[in-house]
Amino acid sequence: MTPEEAAVARIWTGLGLRPTSAGDDFFDLGGESLTLVGFLARVQHEMGLELPVDELFEEDLTVAFAARVIDKARMAAALAELDGMSDAEVAQLLSRAD
Repeated sequence: MTPEEAAVARIWTGLGLRPTSAGDDFFDLGGESLTLVGFLARVQHEMGLELPVDELFEEDLTVAFAARVIDKARMAAALAELDGMSDAEVAQLLSRAD
């Protein structure tokens, strides 16, 4: 499992589900709408990300797919942060990355 998939599996386990692989499906494991609300709340609390609910239903809600949605949300948040920075701020940020 990737680190993101492991994080999803850990959160799902904390919600009473027992995923054993990246292909395990949220609803097949016993997840329901209130459990999904708990998942969204924990992702927001632990990762600072608000996941778009509609994207979670574009495919089967497996550990791997939830991890991809989290990755996409992280990228969108990073791009939004960069978009609000001046060229000088971006240059300074990049210089710290070296």
